[in-house]
Amino acid sequence: MINSAFSKNIDNQLLINQLEKHLNKREDNLLKDLFLHKSFNQFNKQYLDFRKKYKNAKWSIQPLSNDQDKSFLDIKIISKRKINDIIYHLHTKQTVKLETYKNKIKGYEVIDEESILNSQNSPLIIKIVSPDKVRTGEKYEMNLIIESPLDNSLTASGMIVLKDEDNKKVSNDIFGIKPNQSGGLFKYIQAPLNPGSQTISAIITHPEGIYLITKKIKVGL
Repeated sequence: MINSAFSKNIDNQLLINQLEKHLNKREDNLLKDLFLHKSFNQFNKQYLDFRKKYKNAKWSIQPLSNDQDKSFLDIKIISKRKINDIIYHLHTKQTVKLETYKNKIKGYEVIDEESILNSQNSPLIIKIVSPDKVRTGEKYEMNLIIESPLDNSLTASGMIVLKDEDNKKVSNDIFGIKPNQSGGLFKYIQAPLNPGSQTISAIITHPEGIYLITKKIKVGL
């Protein structure tokens, strides 16, 4: 039994290594072979949409825990894209639960996620202070702190809770952006009454740069 579990853990590690390799080399035909059919269809829709925006993404995938049929992964993604002649850099980190069956990916779930998209020459250094997991109905604080001292230029900022998890194409006017002094952005947020997740999106702008932050928080009992 111990040998069987050890062998399964090795298989999972090989699967994780292959997943990272195929994503970085954009080997889509080989990537498909790592999934069961249903789970690949779910993954591929999100992956192709991401690839349209970020063509040269670099992936780092490391196991946080590795059981026989389930692994928790630490995933980091870096990339950049050009929007209206401005180059933006993306930094994303995720905790993902991966379920496997016969050395293939049966299902996956993003437990928590944090993404920062900032313009290339932005002087802003933003620190995100928030929980990764909250209880149902809990009121919690989301803080975006500007760490580097700025000049006297005003920043502007806004924060929203995304209601539709399938449509994150939010425009700037939805944020209700208001001018504020340097220091950051702070807001109390009410967690939903049902378990699942809650996604917060915020924007901080400065005359020399923009930060767009998205944070997915696990909501449990």
